[in-house]
Amino acid sequence: MIQYLYSMILKILFILIFIAASNAASQEIPAELILRALNHCYPERTGVVEYRDGDWTITAGNEIFYWAEGRLLPASLRNSIDLYSPFIFEVYPSSIPSPSAFSAQYIEDLRRYGRIEARREIEDLHRGLQGILFGGHNRREIENNLQRIDFLGSRISVHRDIAEALRRIDTVIRNAASEDSTEGRNITAFLNSIGQIGGYNWREIRGSNRMSYHSWGLAVDIQPRNLGGRSMYWLWEQSHNNNWMLVPLANRWMPPGKVIEAFEHEGFVWGGKWPMYDNMHFEYRPELHEFPRLMAANPAAGTAGNDLHHVVPDSLTR
Repeated sequence: MIQYLYSMILKILFILIFIAASNAASQEIPAELILRALNHCYPERTGVVEYRDGDWTITAGNEIFYWAEGRLLPASLRNSIDLYSPFIFEVYPSSIPSPSAFSAQYIEDLRRYGRIEARREIEDLHRGLQGILFGGHNRREIENNLQRIDFLGSRISVHRDIAEALRRIDTVIRNAASEDSTEGRNITAFLNSIGQIGGYNWREIRGSNRMSYHSWGLAVDIQPRNLGGRSMYWLWEQSHNNNWMLVPLANRWMPPGKVIEAFEHEGFVWGGKWPMYDNMHFEYRPELHEFPRLMAANPAAGTAGNDLHHVVPDSLTR
């Protein structure tokens, strides 16, 4: 339990490091398509996506949010971009980045972004749009959205919006485990190895708006009883290994491929595909799956007024 609580406290740091990195180096991606991806994934909570007042905007909750270089700010704050960090909208990779392909500069970038000094220099995120999308701006409102469900042998609290998706994932995984095959036996072994599963966990950094997806009830952590000497989370590895980013994939604990695919099919992303890896972690980010589909269908979209803004560090997308 102590290890689990520790992981909950540290989880937010992973997100913050990526935010800090996005202020250092970046690639341009179309704001319009990101907002349209959000609109497609949350059609009942968002409205018009349009280019107005020199920026791309999305309507949600009878309020207009401006792209504002990835900050997603209401009109009253659209000129206050220096007070907020951009959100993370990266191209979700189809495969796990192999550390053997990392350049020397990339390795040094990751090492630098992982230092605590870099994490301390991060502005808050403006959570207005997320509060509308997820139905809560504070702990009481968020907890009104929670449901208790049985998932892979544990009883967890999650946002009601993902409850059915997790039940489907549970069914897919258990059906795969019942197959008389090597893969089926591997999944059975995985299920038997689970030590604890975490869902909703409210936490915020004092004096800020920073929240993890666990605080919304939109993330799930699956931890085994025993890591068997393998690495699972970059921050734990960093405590004793300055080359934490170079741990070979074979030496990292990770769920079976079918488990990862089951989550991804329902709109989740897996932390094991992040350079700052978090192999226990799944979070609901359907827009990151929708964005590349829109990009493929609309390669020229998002260029009104030459409005292409950076939101993700170039070095972290290789």
